Amino acid sequence: MTDVSVALNCPACGGAISVAEGVDTVVCSYCSSTLFIEGDRGVTTIAFRNRLSKQRAVDASRRWWSKGWKARDLKRAGKIVEVYPIYLPFWRATTRVAGWICGYEIRRHTDSKGRVHEQKVPKEVMVLRDYQFSEIAADPGDLGIRSLRNFSGETSFADFDMIPTFEATNSRDDAVAHAKQEAISRARSSAGIPRVTMERLHIFPRRLSMVYYPVWVVRYEYRERMYLTTVDGVTGMLLSGRAPGDPLFQSLAITAGSSVGGLLAALGIMLSTVRAEVAFGGILAGLAVLYLTYRFFRHGSEIIEGDFRHKPASMSQTVKEFQDIARTLQGDYR
Repeated sequence: MTDVSVALNCPACGGAISVAEGVDTVVCSYCSSTLFIEGDRGVTTIAFRNRLSKQRAVDASRRWWSKGWKARDLKRAGKIVEVYPIYLPFWRATTRVAGWICGYEIRRHTDSKGRVHEQKVPKEVMVLRDYQFSEIAADPGDLGIRSLRNFSGETSFADFDMIPTFEATNSRDDAVAHAKQEAISRARSSAGIPRVTMERLHIFPRRLSMVYYPVWVVRYEYRERMYLTTVDGVTGMLLSGRAPGDPLFQSLAITAGSSVGGLLAALGIMLSTVRAEVAFGGILAGLAVLYLTYRFFRHGSEIIEGDFRHKPASMSQTVKEFQDIARTLQGDYR
């Protein structure tokens, strides 16, 4: 009887592999990844070997303590309470988007008489690209991890018997749907067309795999309050963390931000009788400083890094939000 084989792609490197019927494990001939095949669901499973020791996970957390505007005595007063590794499941999908996006952008120029003219410039972009997507396949709780950042490393299932493993609870169909939405969004963004009039995009799911990834959880105590950090078990990089902020740093920043914002806004009001554009710019700059100060410190004295549900906005996110508001105000002002 002729053997039956199935052609697949390695989720780690994309290389072609052939799997005989009934075989549940195979080693990729290109990157030496050990893969577990689940034929009924059509999903390959890959696990990364934990390369980090307990002490290195603790050292990575302590290095993070000394960065940023965290409590100045954190390294001295912080006490490690618990350190342990876990395996977290992630969906990893490759989705191809192909098609066209058409539209236009508006370019403005001022002539010699100071009149502003607008011109519509047509744009047409062809999209043909594969997009990588990952999301956690279980409820991460308070770990602050939502997606997988690293896709390279030694693969093995040997650690499964020694390290606790989170069971996957999110469905395969949800992961595919989320991957499609993400791919469409990124394709539109990469086209760079401000005003879209027509688009015709086709989505082709190419690969889907379940990745089990090692993560170290470090829980520590500071002044009778519990905090945590998570460290990548392959790269040794910090993935997420919570830490106490320093009240002195924050009070100085809030005072300085409020003062500068108030002075700029007051200066804009004072110049309102001289030139409207200068006055509007001063008021807008003052409001920007006040808004940035509020957004950056509104969550109190805790410093948060990672994909937590209630994470304070980063400075780049805050600046982008204010730029959107500024564009709206400028449109109303004209």
